[in-house]
Amino acid sequence: MIKIPTPTSSYASHKVSLDNKTYDFTFRWNSYRSVWQLDIYLNKSPVILGEALMPTNPLFYGKPIKNFEHGLLMVLRNIETKEPLGRDNLGVSKTYTLYYVSNEEMDEIING
Repeated sequence: MIKIPTPTSSYASHKVSLDNKTYDFTFRWNSYRSVWQLDIYLNKSPVILGEALMPTNPLFYGKPIKNFEHGLLMVLRNIETKEPLGRDNLGVSKTYTLYYVSNEEMDEIING
């Protein structure tokens, strides 16, 4: 599993390399819905747009996404808490972290 860097501001973009491809990840905090949304681009073409980040709800699981067939993304809680995912607690060293899990790692988790 790879920890994906996430923003410290309510809107941020950065490059993420996964499976020998370099993606542009754009994170937006939707204050109306109180949710982080993620746009992913590959070579300036959208892979997904406006996907809500929800704890333990894997992105792309069970739905093939063109140009992102190699794994999935998932927000996981790093500590035991009832605190919901919010504007200031998503990040590598925070309560919640966005992880990338390759298909091979998923197979190992599921099949042992």
